[in-house]
Amino acid sequence: MKRGSIAIVGMGVTKQGRALGVTEVELRRQALEIALADAGVERDAIDGYILASHEREDLRYLGLSPNFSWPVQTGGATAPCTFIMAAGAILSGQAEMVACAYAMAPSSGGMPGFGGKMSFGSLGYGYPAQVGMIGAASAHALHARWHMDHYGTTSEHLGAVAVQLRNHALNRPDAMGYGQPITLEEHQASPMIVDPFRMLDCCRDTDGGAVFIVTSAERAKSMAQTHPVYLLGAGMGHNIGNWHQRDVYAHHDAIAPAIGRALAQSGVSLDAIDTAQFYDPFTISVIMQLEHYGFCAPGQGGPFVADGGIALDGKIPSNTGGGQISGFYAAGFTPLIEAMKQLRGEAGATQVKDARIALTSGHGLNGGVQNTWSHGTLILGAEA
Repeated sequence: MKRGSIAIVGMGVTKQGRALGVTEVELRRQALEIALADAGVERDAIDGYILASHEREDLRYLGLSPNFSWPVQTGGATAPCTFIMAAGAILSGQAEMVACAYAMAPSSGGMPGFGGKMSFGSLGYGYPAQVGMIGAASAHALHARWHMDHYGTTSEHLGAVAVQLRNHALNRPDAMGYGQPITLEEHQASPMIVDPFRMLDCCRDTDGGAVFIVTSAERAKSMAQTHPVYLLGAGMGHNIGNWHQRDVYAHHDAIAPAIGRALAQSGVSLDAIDTAQFYDPFTISVIMQLEHYGFCAPGQGGPFVADGGIALDGKIPSNTGGGQISGFYAAGFTPLIEAMKQLRGEAGATQVKDARIALTSGHGLNGGVQNTWSHGTLILGAEA
């Protein structure tokens, strides 16, 4: 993919929260309406549709007539994957304008693509589930414990992540943590969920929808809307290779191939990135990604955050909307939503000054056994 050949010309984000009482397909319809208005196009302009789900979409309800409708699911890495698929469809001439859609309503009676059952998401961690290893927290706790044992990372370091993300969120009306500061002492006093994770180390599911409209940079130039964001580079990696090498826990993901491809396509260096929006189901995820992306040295992620490294005035302002831990959980779309807001200058009180290039990550869906996550990296730019 050539740098800047693909543009995101519309974004629609519904209300995000708990118990909204709205179905997933209705959330997508609402997000689609917002995205179409944002891009300044009509429904018939959408000739490709990609849904973050295992299930088919009811295109009649959305009023769409695309050339294709593809469901895709790779957990929290689905968001970057949909953008890569959209880019491929556009560059290969299969479509001119693709809608990438997501919605989840777990607190209103549904889970996307799971048919209301939990056999996939929370329980689907391979054969360890047969002996009682249940859920995402227990799987990610293994990464955290490895990191603690090898580098001396502490619960207070995890707490520093939680406090910093809440410091971002408390100034953002769109965040679940809006106006609700926490202290390190409160983090340490919060209930233990799965050692070493306390309640405030964990994200929480929320209801909500999001739709992005993707087209060619050339098409974007002819559109009336004035704030396209460009896909500069993309990459994927999979941690199954490290499982085969019996070194899975040392790697939150196989980030090296993902960032390597993304940087090569974008033609920028890591130092040129103004803000990072990481997929953050748990606090250890931020620490390990900071290290594996190269923003700090191995083993120094905890002290890096504690010293202000991801604050607005830090070395790499990160998860500036509160992330999934204190913002809202739109799966891998949470980082993309915030990156778009930053590059369009719409991040309000946590706007990064002169943000021109953003990195986002996605993570999830194991390759048959726990901790073999898929990983996606996108580098987005305010200019092609």
